[in-house]
Amino acid sequence: MLLRGDGRGRPCGRNAAKHPYGKLAPRGLLSATSESGIIKHWFGYQTPQANLGVVTDRLIVIDVDPRHGGDESLQALEREHGELPLTWRVITGGGGEHLLFACPDGVEISSFAAQQMAEPPLGPGVDIRARGGYIVAPPSRHISGRPYAWSVDHHPQDVPLAPAPDWLLARLAERMSNYRRDATPPEVWQRLTGGAIHEYPDAAAAQVAGHLLRCWVDPYLVAGLLHAWNQTYVRPPLPDDAMRQILDRIARREDQRRDAAQGATHGKA
Repeated sequence: MLLRGDGRGRPCGRNAAKHPYGKLAPRGLLSATSESGIIKHWFGYQTPQANLGVVTDRLIVIDVDPRHGGDESLQALEREHGELPLTWRVITGGGGEHLLFACPDGVEISSFAAQQMAEPPLGPGVDIRARGGYIVAPPSRHISGRPYAWSVDHHPQDVPLAPAPDWLLARLAERMSNYRRDATPPEVWQRLTGGAIHEYPDAAAAQVAGHLLRCWVDPYLVAGLLHAWNQTYVRPPLPDDAMRQILDRIARREDQRRDAAQGATHGKA
């Protein structure tokens, strides 16, 4: 997927180099492709200087940001669970690290940003990019001028992509379930409307949609509120197509939850 401007011809701003290039990727991550011909056309002829984005729907990527304590959080996790399996690793242009794992079939882990949560599942400074997300990949260049690069001892040519460890899957599933169940609306809205959102807006949008639908707000009203939130808080705003796709995905998930809850109630009766 191409990463560049915000699709409106405006300057990149604080989120430079990390959002889709609207001219060739108008639907954001939904414009991603694995067709070699399209990829060669994009990067070989259209925008050879564009950064590379990789959709993480079939991955679980641990995104370590040392600026917010990510290194310490990762060390604490390894002290508790043992050293993480050998897998692909990327040194990011911002001085952090991406640890890539394969997500097992049938397992759904959603992306989240630690800064948008009161108690991040993996600790401060450790985000997850998985379903509904993407990462910037080598050989992209950060706004600082530093490149994204494969770690010398963790290059895909030398090591296989490891499956996500069981403890990580269990921890993410449990902590995210607890977060969704225990967080109160005032706390949620304070995090999601306390200021401009520059990173992982797709995950934040999914949270907004999920909480509104969980409160039985009419889906058509949710669509309007989500659009207003996107225009007010997200910098730059997500494309309309991307917002519709996020709402559709969360609405289907909420319908499934309600059907399951109704079935359980009837079973007890």
